Amino acid sequence: MSDDKARTNSCWSRALLTVIGLFGLVLLLQVAVMLFGPSKSVCTKQVCLAKFLEGPPAFNDETMASYLKRNYFLPPAATEYNLSGHDGTSNKFNSLVQFIKEHFKNKRGGVFVDVGAGDGEYRSITLQLEKSLGWTGLLVEPNERLYKKLLKKGRKAQLTKTCVSPYTYPAMMTLSHPRVEEGASHEVETLGKGKIEQFWTKDEKVQHDTFEAQCVPLENLVYAAGITTAIDLLVLDMSGTDFDVLVNTKIDALPELEMIVVNSNGAKIQDDVGGYFLERNMLLKEIIVENEITIYYILLRFDAQRDL
Repeated sequence: MSDDKARTNSCWSRALLTVIGLFGLVLLLQVAVMLFGPSKSVCTKQVCLAKFLEGPPAFNDETMASYLKRNYFLPPAATEYNLSGHDGTSNKFNSLVQFIKEHFKNKRGGVFVDVGAGDGEYRSITLQLEKSLGWTGLLVEPNERLYKKLLKKGRKAQLTKTCVSPYTYPAMMTLSHPRVEEGASHEVETLGKGKIEQFWTKDEKVQHDTFEAQCVPLENLVYAAGITTAIDLLVLDMSGTDFDVLVNTKIDALPELEMIVVNSNGAKIQDDVGGYFLERNMLLKEIIVENEITIYYILLRFDAQRDL
């Protein structure tokens, strides 16, 4: 009887020691991961993109901002400008730039975000402000051929080779542009007509080339660029996909906007843009028509003293 009791006690003791041992092993593994495992701030491509694609990220997600900064951003150039002189300006374009300067009373050191920056020179509103008034900010251009040209211009603003997502979350997307030979006189202008492929109304007579781009919500790009104070000017030049981007941008998450310039590239968006932004305290103040394709819509933050 006493032998059976002793054996039972011995079995219970071994079982208890086994449970304690397993618990201790799990605890040690957790401590090891905390001490020697990857930091929460470390973001690999596979882990982070999988996490981000689970749903809309917070605009100020620090991990995402750090990942974007390391992998998709370049700082302002420290070199002199290297411009070709092929700027494509016209009287209408110059009147647009003049309107902006007059509105800001030739303010120096302003901040811009230029989406669809192209090569950074051809019909670039922000280049004029950068050179003459020392403005800076963020240039967004996903097209590899245009981005390579942009890199050589010596722009004094941050660069990112991403596209702005038409959704509230990051996504790899296919972009398309009319085919054009490299070095052609109209290469920059044609490449600038590229947009997200699903928004194209394809003309069978025109051949298109496609490329993949990492697209990120605008508010996340702006935060990753470290732009947390007011944005004087937001330029949207995305060949007719501008409104799709605007609808899904968390405007309230962006720093305060003073002016938005939209180049619709032929899309009829006057009613859509005016109505959408009226609800967001911005008014459509000016429309500059250069031709049936190039139409600039200028929106300003509502100011009671000025607008009433």
